[in-house]
Parts: sequence; structure tokens; C-alpha cells
Amino acid sequence: MSRRPSRPTEARPPPPATLSWPCRRKRNARSSVFCCPCEVPRTPATCAVKKEKVMRTLHNVNSTLLCTLIALATATPAAALQLDSETRQRIDDVFAEYDRTGGPGCAVGVVSAGDLVYARGYGMGQMDHEIPISERSVFYLASVSKQFAAAAIVIADHEGHLSLDDDIRRHIPEFPAYDQGTVTVRHLVHHTSGVRDYLSLLNLAGIPFDNILSDEAMLDLITRQRELNFAPGSEHLYSNSGYVLMAEIVKRATGRSLREYADEKIFGPLGMTSTHFHDDRTQIVRDRVFSYHPRDGGGWRTDYLINFDKVGDGGLYSTVEDLARWDGAFYGDVLGVPDFAGRMYERGVLNNGDTIVYARGLGVAPRRGLPRVSHAGGLMAFRTMIARYPDQRTSVITLCNVGTANPVALSMAVEDIVLKGAFTEVAPEDDAQAGPAAGAEAEAAVEVPGDVLAGLAGSYHSDEIGSTWVIEVDGNALVLHHPSGESQELSAVSETVFGRGGIELAFVRESGRATAFVLAAGRVRNVRFDRTR
Repeated sequence: MSRRPSRPTEARPPPPATLSWPCRRKRNARSSVFCCPCEVPRTPATCAVKKEKVMRTLHNVNSTLLCTLIALATATPAAALQLDSETRQRIDDVFAEYDRTGGPGCAVGVVSAGDLVYARGYGMGQMDHEIPISERSVFYLASVSKQFAAAAIVIADHEGHLSLDDDIRRHIPEFPAYDQGTVTVRHLVHHTSGVRDYLSLLNLAGIPFDNILSDEAMLDLITRQRELNFAPGSEHLYSNSGYVLMAEIVKRATGRSLREYADEKIFGPLGMTSTHFHDDRTQIVRDRVFSYHPRDGGGWRTDYLINFDKVGDGGLYSTVEDLARWDGAFYGDVLGVPDFAGRMYERGVLNNGDTIVYARGLGVAPRRGLPRVSHAGGLMAFRTMIARYPDQRTSVITLCNVGTANPVALSMAVEDIVLKGAFTEVAPEDDAQAGPAAGAEAEAAVEVPGDVLAGLAGSYHSDEIGSTWVIEVDGNALVLHHPSGESQELSAVSETVFGRGGIELAFVRESGRATAFVLAAGRVRNVRFDRTR
């Protein structure tokens, strides 16, 4: 018999008394990725366009925002919001399409002044057994996990185990010494290291994420790269590699795994008893949620990587209730680190002095006139988001297990409801749905003579990713055969540069025949493939 989705949870006192909620102050859903902490799901091809748009706005961010956020940690707290029945219904309306027994859905939580004032689940957490989602359902958080890895680094820094300005080779001596410059822990935290993204490298190599990948193999893949994407500190480019390296640094600097260290320093003190970094793929997780994509022709298919156990960049399992407890860490000295919120909200600074929106596992940028801190995540069919308004001491937690959900849009809709009278600016029409900038469409393909195409065809191998790609001519087009088994027709930008779907191949020719090509693909740049036949 089907069980009904859980009913709403109204205001309740904060859990464990020891916490006391201190008052001191981004193709399709299957291939979507999140380009940055404030992003809707996008394909890799559109991330570069969005990044340029974001970078143009950096100088427009209020320069006093960080000071405002730090001051809020010691300000007199506001009273908790009182959500009437009409407001609660409006929140339910936002999630109406997921309020069902025949499909996956979402959980939402509204935290105000330390209280979880509203929490509810919509839809099914495990469809095999018809288990509904509730505020106690355990979700995979994807990139929302990054703020917890960053918090572990902040705490380890405070305890003297490491410094944010350490050369990471102090902790990981096998990491290469690149001519482009020294990579520091700070660079990793703010995604300014230039280290190539390991998830992108796995994709390019045709290695499924569900393959068993040991920590040693993952580290070998990262350290095998012969160069960085750019000189450390010169750019901001999201890289999951930085955060798995942070997990390794915590392990080597403290003598405890990221999971153990976070359990002791974060989850234990906050009473987050249903939260852990999932570094053991064999572990049974009570109340675990699985994720789902729509199946062509109707119904649902499971998307769950049972063997994926990398942590730092992702890997955290948690609940709405536990994440409400986490919110309390930003309003008092709960974790033993003075000005913890200020340290977490400190944004990165590039070599040229520009300040970026990315802080420590968090995006710090105003919305509708109010300071706001947030991060989104997406892997498998999980779609997650936490958004916090420090001035109002109000946060919205959105956790979904359906690949078609847009957690950013859902969160913003709830934010607009619960903070209706607080905003000082009208929401832009494209607040959560901004698409590529005008004029971003691909240019018309260049016609390339057949003899030139023939000189590009062949097999090419990269030692850096351990993969061979095959290029063939099909009619008047160049076709790439990827080791994953997929093939795609490439569009010519010139006689030596071809691309499609977020990748670009720049061929190196000698005597009319290509000897190599250099690959650029979003979070991975300048990977060389040499001809083998």
C-alpha cells in the first residue's frame, strides 16, 4: 500500500539542548552540471558563456558585503519568522508538482533565527519501497558538500595543522611543481588553483563515475597532469579536484580522514547525527534517498552511483533537520573558531586584485538588495541548494532527488515568499533561469577541403588522461569517436580547429598531416593528444 508524503512540520524548538542555537552575532537533465554556486543546471557548453557574464558583474558586487556579513555574526538576532497557514500553503504550491506518491520529489526547510520553522517532504525517497520523503530523509548533497570541506580547512588552520597559504606540496609532496606557479591551499578553496577538474578528466577518458576509483587512483590522475589550466591565482574556474585535494590535505595534516575530522569538529558539536562524508561505498545508510530521472515513454529510472565514494567536492549525506543545525554555526562560536562566519564568507582575491564571488565553499553575492550566501549542487539526479540571508537570519534548504528539478529556482521562490517584505529590489525576470548571452550561438561552420580533413583523421592518445580518441572523416565532416562509445560530428571553426558540445580540438599539422591536437573542454584546458596512427 502506498504511503502518503509527510505532512508539514511547523515551528519547533531547536534540537539538542547542547547546541542552544547561539544568539551571538549545470544537454538534458541526465548530463546537467552546475557551473557555479549560484547556478541553475547547465551543460558544459553553456558554462563558459555564463562564466563570462558572471565575471563582468564582479565589480558591481557591493564592496561592503563581506563586512556586512561579518558584522551580522555579532548583531542582535531577529525573532523567528511566524509562518501563517497561507504562507505555508504558498510554499507547498511551489512544490506542488512533486507532491505525489508516484514519483520522486523534494524536501524543503525554512530556518529562521535558529528555529526550523517549516519543513516538509514531497514525493518518494525510495520508489522501490514507496518510502516518502520527509525532513529526516538522507540526501546526497553533491557540491553543497564543499562548504563542509572548507569548514574543515578553516578549523584545521585555526588549530595549527595547516595554513591557507601553505604550498600544497608541503602536504602532498607528489603534487607536481609547475612552472606556472605555486598552488596554495587558499587557491584550492577559492577555485583559483588552475588544477584540472578530475570529474571532467574522467569523462574525457570515458571512465564511468560508477567505476570503483580508489583515492590513490584519483590522486594519480590529478598529479599526472603536465600543466595547470592557468597560473594559480590568475583566474577563477570551478574545479572539483581542488576539494578532493583539500580532503587529502586534511587527512595528512591532522592524521584523520575528512570524515573523521568533520565528525569530531563539526557534526558532533552541532548534533548532526544523520550527516556524514560517505567515504565507504559499502556502508548502509538509514533513511537514504535514491535519485531518479524520467524514463522515455513514461515512468522513472534510477540514477544512483553506488560505487562513488569520493569526498570533499561532494560526498556528504544529510537531512533538512541536520542542515538547520548547521545554520546555527554561522551565528555564534559553536565550533571553537572565532568569527567562523567571517572566515567562511571571505571571498577569493585574484592576483590582479579583483575580488570574486566565491568564498569558502560558498557563493557570496547580494540578491534583491540583501546580502545572500548560497551554494547549489547536482550529481546523479540529486539537485540541492542552501541559501542564507544573514541579515534576516533566514535560510532556505532545498533537497531534491529528481533530475528535472531546478533547486535554485525552487529556493528563490520560497525565499521570495518568506522574505516578501524584506527585499529592497524587484527580482529580475531571469533571476533563476538566465540563459546564454545574446549572440552566444555557434558561428556557421567553416567548409574544409576533403584533403585537409583526410590529413586530420587518425588515432590520438593522451598519457595525461590515459585515453585514445579516434578521428574519422564521414562525407564532408570530421567525426570524433569517444572511448565511452559515443560519437559526434565536429564543426569546423577553421581548417585546424574543430569543436562541438563544449569541447574544442586544435590540431597541430606538419607537411599537411596532423601530428597531434590540443583539447580544451570547460574545466580542462590544453590536454595534448599525440597521433598513434
